[in-house]
Amino acid sequence: MALIPPQYLNAVVSIEVALKDKPESDNQTIATGFLYGKLVSKDIEQDTSTYSIYLVTNRHVFENSQGNQLEKVLLRFNLTQRRGTKCFEINLLENGKPMWIKHSKKEVDLAIMRLNAQAMNKEGIDYYYFRNDTDIFLTKDFEEKGISTGDDIFVLGFPLGLRGSNRNYTIAKSGCISRIDEELLEKKYFYIDCSAYPGNSGGPVIHKPEFIAIGGTKCSGNAGLIGVVSSGEPFQDIAISQQTGRARIVFEEQTGLVRVVPIDLIDDAIEQYNRSKGKPKENESVKKSSNTQTGT
Repeated sequence: MALIPPQYLNAVVSIEVALKDKPESDNQTIATGFLYGKLVSKDIEQDTSTYSIYLVTNRHVFENSQGNQLEKVLLRFNLTQRRGTKCFEINLLENGKPMWIKHSKKEVDLAIMRLNAQAMNKEGIDYYYFRNDTDIFLTKDFEEKGISTGDDIFVLGFPLGLRGSNRNYTIAKSGCISRIDEELLEKKYFYIDCSAYPGNSGGPVIHKPEFIAIGGTKCSGNAGLIGVVSSGEPFQDIAISQQTGRARIVFEEQTGLVRVVPIDLIDDAIEQYNRSKGKPKENESVKKSSNTQTGT
């Protein structure tokens, strides 16, 4: 029995940089991203919906702690009919200014860029996007949905650059919601217990469907997007010199606790941008959907 909707795997994208004098197949995967659809309009009579499509990853992927920004990245997509993959070069800056969206609060580790679905369709890209009206669980609805600390989750992405050669093969790792409460959510993150490695940054966190619950509690029988992997919480052990009493070596290990940005903050950041600058500009490099759902 599949517990991850198969189409979710096609929403996950490898974010890469080219290596000098190396073929495309040797690109270095630096992070994970995923496609997110924000509902623009819905026609009930025609049973059609229109979405704007965005790439979502971490802010620290595009901009480091000193404010230095990458100028461009490559996005690797699967092609339809299992014809392999194709990389698209994405410019992140225009006249020195970011073409991507960031939240007004610097501690929110999100980078969001509007994509051109028409160009993606023309290139024969095989993709899915998480719909913000059907595929996500907002933290404000967790109690109603029966989602809480201890629930199982999946993390999707490309840790250590393990993405496949002829096709993106998303790696799924399992874990659980380790801590989620008002105190952490005020800080714009919550914790999961799941080992994460370089390359997992920006990956989607999926709530695992549950069909059994203890008395007096609810369970959610549907999978849904709840957050974005941000960073692991490390543990440091310091070796002290017996002669000087000063630290000589710092050993750092991962605890297995991972910070996750709540999915609510994606729409929050997009709406902030819309209020200040108008509709986000599409990246011309890379816009669809099914017969009844249209990307813009």
